[in-house]
Amino acid sequence: MNQWKQWHGEYSLVSGLAATTSTPTGVTRYWEAGEHNELMQQLKSFLDTVLETNQIPFDIRHQYGREQAVRNPIGVSGYRSLSGFLSLCGQWMDLYWPCYAYSADMQLFFDCFMQHPFAQVFGYGAQGGVVDHAVAANLYNDFVACLRTEAVRRGIRKTLADARANLRDQADSVGRYLTELTSQHKGLTPVRVDLNYQQDAFDASDAMVRGSWAASNEGIWMQVPSCLPMNLGRPETRARIDTAVAMAHRDSFFGNRRGADRHLFERMVGHVCKLEQGGRSGANHFHCVFLIDPRGLTDAHVQALKFGLGDRWRRVTGGQGMMFDCHDEGYRRSIESHVPWVLDRLDGANAAHVAAFIGYVVGYFTKDDGQAVRVKPTLKAQTLTKGR
Repeated sequence: MNQWKQWHGEYSLVSGLAATTSTPTGVTRYWEAGEHNELMQQLKSFLDTVLETNQIPFDIRHQYGREQAVRNPIGVSGYRSLSGFLSLCGQWMDLYWPCYAYSADMQLFFDCFMQHPFAQVFGYGAQGGVVDHAVAANLYNDFVACLRTEAVRRGIRKTLADARANLRDQADSVGRYLTELTSQHKGLTPVRVDLNYQQDAFDASDAMVRGSWAASNEGIWMQVPSCLPMNLGRPETRARIDTAVAMAHRDSFFGNRRGADRHLFERMVGHVCKLEQGGRSGANHFHCVFLIDPRGLTDAHVQALKFGLGDRWRRVTGGQGMMFDCHDEGYRRSIESHVPWVLDRLDGANAAHVAAFIGYVVGYFTKDDGQAVRVKPTLKAQTLTKGR
């Protein structure tokens, strides 16, 4: 039967909502490897379907004197059925961290969920508890309708379009910046690396506590410890999830260039760095290109400089940071068939090579491929930085 029943002190929908059980007393629940990314991708897919289609999750029919909820088929190619997301809505609240700045569509979800009676389906609020499947489906249909109405009122489509348009502004900015540097310095060596993190946290100080939410009888929402059971017991490195930590590492990496590592920056005439949140693991990572004045430097010197930067990243991240060398021969061979290789030492007299390099950096660092950061520590926190 598709109805709610009591199970281990909590309530779950037999048709798919996982039961909530408590972790052992005194055990802190951390975000485990892959959990955060999985929830983020699910929420993104849900919001895309809500905002880009007019799909109604359930068809409510009156049969034999009672209401029956029937899943509606997918109405638009390329989008999932909204009915399949019902059981996940409560878990998505774990992604909400007060004082962080969210993309407009994510903030829309959190605001509407905390104000809508649909939250009671998951035990939030005074009337949470046993809910008939048809009642839950009715509330879910209304919640989706409210999201669409509020999205129109807030102008969410325009806000998201403006965010994508900002990529064009970034492209123009990076293009002008690199054009200026390459015109002032006729011979430069680009050092292109990705700075990322190990997946598994070393200890509790490198992990991130997974919290949850509860609503009082008066409708006041508060953070509470998560009571989800642990899976494999492998906490994920916090900096892969928390952009505030990742940005702090970035700032430390580029700060104090006159200290013990000043030799790494003495020949650096400029850099571009972009924080993204994506790839297979959905983790925070930085794309970087450093422009080095190579006069008097051999290839061995440049190689040593490159790995010196990698060692600095490892140290400022407390050992969790890793570097991927984009000049690796295997990587070069894997992309040359579809991406022209432009990371050799630049010849200022070869305008075509310089233009190709600038085009590569602009295109790669400002691409619209779904890896844009959707959660920032503050609204004005910069994901793209440049410097000398």
